[in-house]
Amino acid sequence: MKNLKKIAVIGDIHGCIEPLKELYDNIIKHTSDVYSVGDLIDRGKNSKEVIRFCIDNKIKPVMGNHEDMLLKAISSFENKPDDEFGRRLRNCIWNGGEATYISYTGKGRLDFEAFLKMFTECGHLEFISNFQMKIETEYCYISHAGIIQGATDDDLLWNRDVPARLDKFQVCGHTPLKKIEYIPEHYANIDTGCFFTGKLSAAVISKNEVKFLST
Repeated sequence: MKNLKKIAVIGDIHGCIEPLKELYDNIIKHTSDVYSVGDLIDRGKNSKEVIRFCIDNKIKPVMGNHEDMLLKAISSFENKPDDEFGRRLRNCIWNGGEATYISYTGKGRLDFEAFLKMFTECGHLEFISNFQMKIETEYCYISHAGIIQGATDDDLLWNRDVPARLDKFQVCGHTPLKKIEYIPEHYANIDTGCFFTGKLSAAVISKNEVKFLST
């Protein structure tokens, strides 16, 4: 029987659906209460499938910087394409966003308007628009880049410094590493660079234990 007091947190996925499925099959042996540090999209070619998998399996992501970049591009596009939209779109593409658009349109070229229509109609825009910047659970804080003292929303998305020591354990991602960085009773960075390495990782957390799973 699954221990419902355990939670699992998945690292940066970046459009890699097969590692996600493999890791999730292992996770559900431990718990069905699953979170994500964000960055579901971009770089890998299956962002649409990753988001659908998270919705179907009730995975709860926090906002990643890649989701935030996309939402800002969409917002500027809807306010009429102009120089601001062009700048934000280039920023997305520079960070692997074109793979996300193509995963929806099936076109080998950028068609942002077609992408946005499909992204909206399937409910994925609404899904990522509701991501929280951080989540507090019974045993830990979950954010994309780690909570530092006096953190702004941008810090929660882009921080590269060591997370602050808080009253609970922290789980984050954002900075890809060759292996999980774990400081007991402080934090774990579980971004093992799945798009580059094929290794997707998760933390399984209970009151007295933190253990890690990887593909």
